Amino acid sequence: MKHYLIIAALSILVAACGSDPKPGNSADAEGKDAAFQEFATFYDRFHQDSAFQMERILFPLPGLPREADSALITSGRYRWTPETWTLQRPLNLQSSNFKRELIPVSKDLIIEKLVQSEYNLQIERRFSRLEDGWHLIYYAGLNNIPK
Repeated sequence: MKHYLIIAALSILVAACGSDPKPGNSADAEGKDAAFQEFATFYDRFHQDSAFQMERILFPLPGLPREADSALITSGRYRWTPETWTLQRPLNLQSSNFKRELIPVSKDLIIEKLVQSEYNLQIERRFSRLEDGWHLIYYAGLNNIPK
């Protein structure tokens, strides 16, 4: 069921991005749909299989730890390592105050933002499709949203 919800959400996001298929571009649209279905399959496995998750993270992974201070944020030098990484598990959006935004930047890059607007907090993850499939390429833990 989760798999179908993710595919549906990705399809809605693709449509919302204003990608009007022009004559002759149906192959591009089909390619994007296939890429997003591939991402949904990856996303489910990423959260269920810890060994797969560790294989699909490009360490040292750029990002931010939880509650990063302003000096660390502006330095842009924080990197997650296998030793500092905490395995990611699926977030139950129905029982939390988080809202998910999936932003398909391209067929090979998706940004996920998990936003808790009541307290102005956000988690951000960036996923990229490389030669051997999808990978996590950026992770910022729970931090205040910059205004």
